[in-house]
Amino acid sequence: MSEPFCSSFRVYYEDTDAGGIVYHANYLKFCERVRSDFVREVVGFSQRDALKGAAQGTGHGFVMTKFNGKFIAPAQLEDLLTVSCIPYKVTPARIEIYQEVKNEEGKLLYAQRCTLAYIDFARNTPMAVPVEFTSSFKQYLAPEDMVYAC
Repeated sequence: MSEPFCSSFRVYYEDTDAGGIVYHANYLKFCERVRSDFVREVVGFSQRDALKGAAQGTGHGFVMTKFNGKFIAPAQLEDLLTVSCIPYKVTPARIEIYQEVKNEEGKLLYAQRCTLAYIDFARNTPMAVPVEFTSSFKQYLAPEDMVYAC
């Protein structure tokens, strides 16, 4: 694995509660954005193309099936956050990703692990992740001895 894929976000008023602290659900949104960017920009996989036909039940795509998050310290209004995306496991029908949110000083604020299954929406069942996806995704897997915050 080379350096993890990262994106940065400024915390805006809309991201916070009345006290100027990032509302807990927004960490999930920040992480989702970075996962989506990683899949599109690094892995080279178009989720939009895979989802075509989803409204008619004929598309396929990733859905989160398992999630473990840990809030470590609060992010605040106007903080510049860096969110990383570190894949660590791939199987024929799912992927697993670890993510961290850090502030400008590099302090870890939030960490999460998630499992995403690849679903056939017509049958509402897992299906094989496309080979072209897994071939590219495997190049970015974290080392087996990596230490996770959650």
